[in-house]
Amino acid sequence: MHVAAARLSLHIPASQSLKDRRRVVRSLIDRTHSRFNCAVADVGGQDTWQVAGIGVSVVSSSATHAREMLDEIVRFIEEFSPEAIVTGVDSDSIPFED
Repeated sequence: MHVAAARLSLHIPASQSLKDRRRVVRSLIDRTHSRFNCAVADVGGQDTWQVAGIGVSVVSSSATHAREMLDEIVRFIEEFSPEAIVTGVDSDSIPFED
């Protein structure tokens, strides 16, 4: 089993309130989860209007497949919309032996 995970830092320039931020982040999380059936969560910057952190993870029997899926998810989030600009990506993969 292989787990690939990433933390994406986002800038939401048009956000003027926490409500605006939550709307953009919730939409991004819902679309990503729906399209890729992966784990996605709001993991940072909950107190700030224009900054967010999104955590994403996938599990696969193949390290290559897990990495490819994660890369595809990151590309999808980067192309999401001008509402959320990816300012950083930190990713890693972990093998689990039987």
